[in-house]
Amino acid sequence: MGVTSSHEQQVEFELFHSPSKGPLSKEAVFSEIEHTVVDQIEHYEVIVGADSQLRRSSTSFAIVISLIQKGRGGTFFYHTFQRHHFPSLQQRIYSEAFYAVGLASELRQYFKERQIELPIRLHFDIGRNGPTNKFVGYLLSVANTNDFPADIKPDSFCASTIADKFTK
Repeated sequence: MGVTSSHEQQVEFELFHSPSKGPLSKEAVFSEIEHTVVDQIEHYEVIVGADSQLRRSSTSFAIVISLIQKGRGGTFFYHTFQRHHFPSLQQRIYSEAFYAVGLASELRQYFKERQIELPIRLHFDIGRNGPTNKFVGYLLSVANTNDFPADIKPDSFCASTIADKFTK
């Protein structure tokens, strides 16, 4: 089943940034991942996560695709954007999650069309301790409904560390 189709969740992630390659289109990111893993797919995993930061008049979002080579580190690509002011923590957390699910779904479709079976995980910037604990069950259910394994804090580094860095 799918991700919400509300207007707010429909974001075009067209321009990403790579620390090593600079600006890249979404298609170039997907292609870069494909070319990196093509001969050793069993050694890789993709993780998608997002974070947000409330500003005075808007909310700053960062969404990250991490390509992890198991036991050897990895690389990442990120996209930042602004949305209207989300005063509610629940709105922000749910938006982060739905953006991540949407992008992960696009990536999975890209791989499927190329007959690439690469695992994709979601990382949510929520945890069992603190104010986000009330969202854990629902968001893990959203991930499961969309056929993605998901991690939360303290295991969600893609959202809580990498994406967090780009919302500041």
